Amino acid sequence: MKKPSKKQLTAIIFWVLTAVCFGIIFYFSACPADESSMQSDWILKIIYSIFGESKATAFIVRKLAHFLEYTGTSLIMSAAFYFTFDKNRIYLPIIFTSLYAATDEFHQRFVAGRSCELRDWAIDTLGAVLGALIFTAIVYIIKKIKAHDMRRDKK
Repeated sequence: MKKPSKKQLTAIIFWVLTAVCFGIIFYFSACPADESSMQSDWILKIIYSIFGESKATAFIVRKLAHFLEYTGTSLIMSAAFYFTFDKNRIYLPIIFTSLYAATDEFHQRFVAGRSCELRDWAIDTLGAVLGALIFTAIVYIIKKIKAHDMRRDKK
């Protein structure tokens, strides 16, 4: 059997991390609403101490959590696709992360106290877009640095 290359191993690691992210999202989505609230209450208490307690603050914190979990997932999935195809295909992580967000919202219809929200899917998808854009920026910066170093080495 042929030993996998460094790039293949890196791709596998990022795919495993993507699956872990999906698993974590599924775990939290499977929690009934009252349990989910208890899990996030400690974060809210910290935020309340800084910004004050209000329904708007709670709403923003909860939606920001949605946004950031999908930003991170898309960022990791972007790396998985990049190392799999040796090319940045920004649309793939956005599409697949958005599809997962849709299935996650549907899944929540069957969890006590939870609901399927089009708004949450849109927030998740915007997070996925940001994650893919961040990865694209990282790739661009790294390529520019390498090109600069190659030009400097030729002199």
